[in-house]
Formats: sequence, structure tokens, C-alpha cells
Amino acid sequence: MSAESPLSRTLPVLMVAVLLTSSCATLSESQCMAGDWETVGYRDGLAGKPNAELLDHQNACVRHGVIPDRTQYLAGWENGVRQFCQPNNGFAVGEAGRSFVSVCPEPMQDAFYEAYQEGRQLHLAKAEIDSLNRQIAQKQHRLEQLDDELSSTEAALIAEDTSTFDRVHLLDRTRELASRQGVLEAEIQALKVEVALKSERLKDLRQTLAYAY
Repeated sequence: MSAESPLSRTLPVLMVAVLLTSSCATLSESQCMAGDWETVGYRDGLAGKPNAELLDHQNACVRHGVIPDRTQYLAGWENGVRQFCQPNNGFAVGEAGRSFVSVCPEPMQDAFYEAYQEGRQLHLAKAEIDSLNRQIAQKQHRLEQLDDELSSTEAALIAEDTSTFDRVHLLDRTRELASRQGVLEAEIQALKVEVALKSERLKDLRQTLAYAY
């Protein structure tokens, strides 16, 4: 594999940052008046946005009496989108969990999409582990609630002023809580084992894909 420049290593991260932060941005009056449509197009292409974004710019600028230059915009957009449609960037976009948008020129589309799918494998694997960890946290919280309830029930069971009738009821409740506690502990343990296995697979997947990206 050829050596990468520092810029080539940072571009995927920078482009994903643009994707995550620019989706709600609109052109300001000063940007409309500046009329640097080639730069605007380049920025949109670099962010992986479709060239139909020009329509949004037109709507934003027409109120200021400005009509975008379509030719300049598309020239900049084509340069930007070619930079965006590199495989390592496709991988970064997929790993970030972004939706796939078909903006790449046909000669670059297949390689970009293949890299995107591999990045998405990592995203889905991490999301699955995150989901399991949330389940563990929820069950641990419920287990703490059961512990508190069990302690209160046991205290009431041995209290001197507890009637025989209530003791029978409390004893049944104690057994029920202990049983539910045991089930939860087993479920938590099973989930922890599953997280460990999936984390190991994720590590292996990362190492495999690291050679490509």
C-alpha cells in the first residue's frame, strides 16, 4: 500500500464533520451577495450533497435579489463531489451511520458504495453492542430496585408487630422477588457474554478493514 499524506488521512473525518454539521445550514445574505458560486458548489459536492441543493440556495438568495450562477455552481460541485467520492471517505460515511446518497459519478460509484457498505458493517456492529449494553443497564437498574424491595420485605417479615397472616404473604413475596432476582442476574450474565463475543468480533472486523482503509 502506498504511503498516505496527512491530508489524505484526515479528509474522511473532515468530510463526515461537514455532513454532520452542514445539513441545516442556509446561505446568508452576505454569501448570496458574494456570488462565489463555484466555491458554494464545491462545498456542497465535498459534503456529498446532490446538486439539487442549488434550488435551496436559489430560494435563500432570491429574497436578496440574487440568482445563483448555475454553470459556476455545477463546475464547483463536480470538483467537490469527485473529492467526496473516494473509497476511504465512503467507508467513513458508512461507519458514521449516515444514509447512502447516490451522488458519485458512475466510474466512482461502485468503489465508493463498496467502501460505504464495509464502513456500515462497523456501524451496525457497534450499534448492536450499544443496544446490548443499554439492555444490561436497564436490567441492572431493575435488579437494584428488586434488591431494595427484597430488603424492605425481609425487614417487614421479621418485624415483631407483623401478624402471622402478613408473614405468610411476605414470605411468598420474598420468594417471588428472589426468583425474579435470579432470572435477572442470569439474563444480565448472558448479555455480558454476548457483548464480549460481539466486541471480539468487532475488534477482528476493525483489524481486517484497517488494511483497506
